[in-house]
Amino acid sequence: MQQELSAEKIVQFAGALKGQRSNFDTYYQTLHDYFYVESENINRSYYPGTELDYLYLLDGTSLDLADILASGISNYLTPGASKWFSLEHPDQELANKKSVRQWMQDTADELNFVLNRSNFYNQMPTFYKSSGVYGTSVLMLEEDHEDTLRFYNMPIRHVYITEDAREKPLEYYMIFEFTAEQAITKFGDKVDKDIWEAATTRRNPDKKYEYIYYLGPRVLREQGKSDKGNMAIRGVWVERKTNAIMQEDGYNNMPAVAHRFYKRPRIVYGFSPAMKALPWVRMLNTMADTMLRAAMKQTDPPIAVPDSGFLAPMNFNPRAQNYYKRGKLDPTKDIAPIGNYGNIAIGMKEMEYYANQAGNMMFKNAFLSFQNVTKQMTVPEVMQRANEAMTLLGPAVGRYMSDVLQPLIERAVGILWRAGKLPPLPPEMVDNPEYDVKFIGRLASAQKQSEMNNITNALTIAGQIAQFKPEALDKINADATIDELWGITNAPAGMIYDMDEVAEIREARARQIEMANKMEMMKAAAGVGKDASQTDKNLAEADAVGAGQ
Repeated sequence: MQQELSAEKIVQFAGALKGQRSNFDTYYQTLHDYFYVESENINRSYYPGTELDYLYLLDGTSLDLADILASGISNYLTPGASKWFSLEHPDQELANKKSVRQWMQDTADELNFVLNRSNFYNQMPTFYKSSGVYGTSVLMLEEDHEDTLRFYNMPIRHVYITEDAREKPLEYYMIFEFTAEQAITKFGDKVDKDIWEAATTRRNPDKKYEYIYYLGPRVLREQGKSDKGNMAIRGVWVERKTNAIMQEDGYNNMPAVAHRFYKRPRIVYGFSPAMKALPWVRMLNTMADTMLRAAMKQTDPPIAVPDSGFLAPMNFNPRAQNYYKRGKLDPTKDIAPIGNYGNIAIGMKEMEYYANQAGNMMFKNAFLSFQNVTKQMTVPEVMQRANEAMTLLGPAVGRYMSDVLQPLIERAVGILWRAGKLPPLPPEMVDNPEYDVKFIGRLASAQKQSEMNNITNALTIAGQIAQFKPEALDKINADATIDELWGITNAPAGMIYDMDEVAEIREARARQIEMANKMEMMKAAAGVGKDASQTDKNLAEADAVGAGQ
């Protein structure tokens, strides 16, 4: 019979996963050194502050590229200053109900308010940067008694994941390091006696003790129970020193999400734009070293000093001294500059080339499109170029939405519902309380731009056909077309009526037309009667005149 993982198994599996990822960790450290020096080192020990090591950097382009990528995704996918998601019911008939649309809008507004008040917009740029540099990033969402929601980035150094058969993240093994005092604050008297003694005696107050937090599907659940011991997701705190369980948690849905920027089959961890840009960045730093040496030689060139002859190999470093035989150089100058000073202009051009190549790998042009705008370009052309650049991010954006943002929103809505912060369900939704998440940020909209172009082109062609065959327009469903366009452009839902309201408007219009037609018929009938009376009168008068004669 299958059983829940024991503390010993959790510690054992965490160690195995760490060993399996050793090659990745070596690569992560290199990426850290070139792109993300302010993050934690991956496979080096350090004290706070010493991780800011610029040993490998003679050019800061790679640091800028990582920041541009993270800021660009954050501002275009989840901007704090504007709405980037909406909710709608999956049932189209219910989705058109005004009460349902109002509940969806009120719920999205409340969630936006809570996200702005939480630390969400502080954590997301770091999450995007970790994904763009290391290829894998992990974010936790927990309930918070002050801000309702609290988000935590997990450094790649301290988290290991497994996949299910569909290559979706299945389990998370998170490594935490607490001082003795921190451990007691969190777990109380459950900690090991040595840790308790270290905290009470203040012995080695800075010493850290390792704890593992395991998150994974719960295997054993009792039917009909909903306590945390029977929730779908199991959370376990394990003290590594003693292999003892400190605390067990339960969640209705997974509180952690993981993003893999580029995903390869059967490989758990992702690959990143920084990995593709790394060769160019290394070359750029090598060129920067050469350029620095050339500039120093021109500023402070090596000199030739007279002696009986050159006594050592030529030295072309700045301020280097080379001894030569008299008469071999300019006889009027005993001490003179010597050597090849290089061509700085060519070097600068080469550096610009390598920087551009690295920028292309890191999607710099997608987020700085307006830098390349010329006066001859029209606004539609500028926007079209920006959208084309952003579509290159399509696979990564799709995984951000499906693997990260949608689960986060669904979990956040559940937390708000349990906290009583959402409006009551309308009667139409009581038996079907479902919703879909729609993303309406700039990046998500750019992915849909091709749909908009296809519809526009189709309507344009239909209009051209209708010029010589008007009945062709009978083929177009105007209501469905408008609904589709509204969904793609993310225009406010309140600007259009639902189908019930549309039916009322059309019925009222039909009644008005019918009434107008009746009035016209009555007027026509009255006119006919009047003409008939006048005709009878005229005939009577004619008969009277004839009789008198």
